[in-house]
Amino acid sequence: MFDCERILRQAVQRIEPTATQKAGASRSHNFLRDLLETGNMARVVSESYLSGSYARDTAVVPLDDVDIIFLVQPEHWQDGLASLFGTKPSPKAVLATFANAIRRRYDQSSVYIQRRSVRLSLNHLDIDAVPALRSTRDGDTILIGDVTTDSWIESAPKKHEAIASRLNASRGNNFKPLVKLLKGWNANLPSTANLKGFAIETMAARIFSTYSFTSLQEGLKDFFDFVCYLGGAGTIYTWNNGCGMSFGWLNRVVPDTAGTGSNLIANVEGVRITRLVEHAARSRNKIIEAENSSYQDTAERRLAEALRF
Repeated sequence: MFDCERILRQAVQRIEPTATQKAGASRSHNFLRDLLETGNMARVVSESYLSGSYARDTAVVPLDDVDIIFLVQPEHWQDGLASLFGTKPSPKAVLATFANAIRRRYDQSSVYIQRRSVRLSLNHLDIDAVPALRSTRDGDTILIGDVTTDSWIESAPKKHEAIASRLNASRGNNFKPLVKLLKGWNANLPSTANLKGFAIETMAARIFSTYSFTSLQEGLKDFFDFVCYLGGAGTIYTWNNGCGMSFGWLNRVVPDTAGTGSNLIANVEGVRITRLVEHAARSRNKIIEAENSSYQDTAERRLAEALRF
């Protein structure tokens, strides 16, 4: 069997953000956080921290956005009676406050309200400022406002970060590099076949919390074969645990690993899942062809085809 590990490690290096890109993102998000600790916003924001793939170290190029959670004091938007009864402020009002505050501090940049965040567009980076309330569930669960539904939705970015770090440590520091390869693969799929990157990462976290792997080569093959199992396609291994997930036509589920109750593929149409499974089967087979290659250049071509790089 041809050892593909060195080739895959080189592929990870090509798709992960460079030290310069990470440093630029760090300067920009820290500058915004510092600015929002001044003026009236200093009384509104109680804490801020990073969220998303950048925070979990599972981001791939291009590193073009960073998410920041800003825990806020709800009393800023409430009168005494509302505060007494625990009524939550309007998500629209909270996001409008953040948009106005950021516009005053970045008067030459584009700032606009999104469904659950305020986006600051800089020359090299988009920063999503996400106002959030503390949840009564536990210290690591928060509530994020949704202007479309006018409601507050549970999220737990600190738990996601802890899960990724725990898995990476327990899987020989292979989990995060594997996720980067899978996200790169997913991003290069046709627009009719891919999922959101966080859904792919969540699937990997669920699979490899139950099943172990010792190399990127093994992890890729396992992931693609497991996707085939979920989709009812032919597999090369025997799987008897869906890890809480389902690709059924009437039951498409990838639950949030943080236990918030969110289903990350709730609105994904069945034909997209079918195409994802088809591509996973092709990529698994290409990895097997790479393993069976006699020459390095052949193995490299098959791996590039498998990962669509």
